[in-house]
Amino acid sequence: VGMVYTPRERIGFVILAAVGLVGINGVFLWAVLTRTDALLDSLSNPIAAVFIAEAFLLLGLLTYLLTRWKVISIHWAWFIALALLGSILFALPVALLWSERRQAKAEPSTDPSK
Repeated sequence: VGMVYTPRERIGFVILAAVGLVGINGVFLWAVLTRTDALLDSLSNPIAAVFIAEAFLLLGLLTYLLTRWKVISIHWAWFIALALLGSILFALPVALLWSERRQAKAEPSTDPSK
């Protein structure tokens, strides 16, 4: 038995995913394309390097835990790909909604109205 989200929760997940993809990732892509000097400066900054390393390590840990606890049903590599393409704020809601949808398709409906 997996998690079933309310319509309000689903809308919240979609909004969070959009913020992660368009907002956070959009600002990052804008900076990469228009402020390459700032990107190079941040990569040579040891404080920024520590935060980047921590983010990658936490992504690995989060991916492991979500798949280990069977919170998400997508393959771990897909979760990492979604996070790298759009941010963790994008990947997590997408994976949760995708897992809920896959679960709903796998379980036969007991509601006679469906």
